[in-house]
Amino acid sequence: MIARPLSSLRLFTLLLLGLFLAGTTGCVSMNQYKELQTAFDQARAQLAEAENDLNAARQKITELEARIAEINRLIGNGADAALKAERDLLAQRLEDLQKKYDELLRNSTSTAELPKAISDALRRLVDQYPELLEFDERLGLVRFKSDLTFDLGSMEVKPRAKEALAKFAHILNDPLIAKKEIMVVGHTDDVPIRRTNTMQVNPTNWILSTNRAWSVTDVLHANGVADNRVSAAGWGDQRPIAPNAAGKKGNEKNRRVDIYIRPTEVPEGITVSTPGAARPAPTPRSASTPRSATPRTTTPRTTAPRAPAPTTPAPTPATSTEVPPDLQPR
Repeated sequence: MIARPLSSLRLFTLLLLGLFLAGTTGCVSMNQYKELQTAFDQARAQLAEAENDLNAARQKITELEARIAEINRLIGNGADAALKAERDLLAQRLEDLQKKYDELLRNSTSTAELPKAISDALRRLVDQYPELLEFDERLGLVRFKSDLTFDLGSMEVKPRAKEALAKFAHILNDPLIAKKEIMVVGHTDDVPIRRTNTMQVNPTNWILSTNRAWSVTDVLHANGVADNRVSAAGWGDQRPIAPNAAGKKGNEKNRRVDIYIRPTEVPEGITVSTPGAARPAPTPRSASTPRSATPRTTTPRTTAPRAPAPTTPAPTPATSTEVPPDLQPR
């Protein structure tokens, strides 16, 4: 079924009400903060699922319209009564599906929004980098397309993507949202990692997606976004937004880094280090040193050095000529 109650949307409203009340009554307790954070995470996940339903409904509507148009053409050429009956049945299905789609659309647009000035600034940013960025105002999501953000199998951010991230960081530091929490999430498609040099640093798609999220986080920090606002994680190939091609041949739409601007703010009263204690010096990291190998969790940035990823190389695959970029091994 496509239509179903979208309780997450009401959850968003309750979440923002809780944040407002917390702001008018003083500091929010850690328990309250965690409850609000959990509510937000659940709401965002359900809203993303509703978005997938919308996409599926749009695709089905397009398919039905195309089939009905084809049947009408055949009827015009003297087709039999069976085709007319099929056309009428499809027309009824199309009408029902359109109603469900309209209901989903009404519900999905009733969520909390970013301040208008911020949404306008993000839209202008996307207009400057249309090949690189996407913006979903309802989710508070800015999406960087991985094929234009990183080289194949790499976690080094390309210069043009760094330029866009610097401008994005400036928006994130706007006083209207300067205390909002940010979550950076890396994703890949299902093409296995096969290149030996890639496997030495990123042996799995999970680790590659996490290290890419950390690389984007590094650029945000370098451009003034506070450490205590940002967390990073990776889902590997486990959260596709489009079907991967058969035979683990992937889909470029699934290779991405999603950055969420949360409605929650950095809680007050959190101690990040013991007063008077020396802060550990950061360990220098080269471009080939991997980040955390625990991408299934969202881990706030710390200064502690991260354990290196496994370095066992895999056999180099046989090469072929004129392989499209999307199908080249990582």
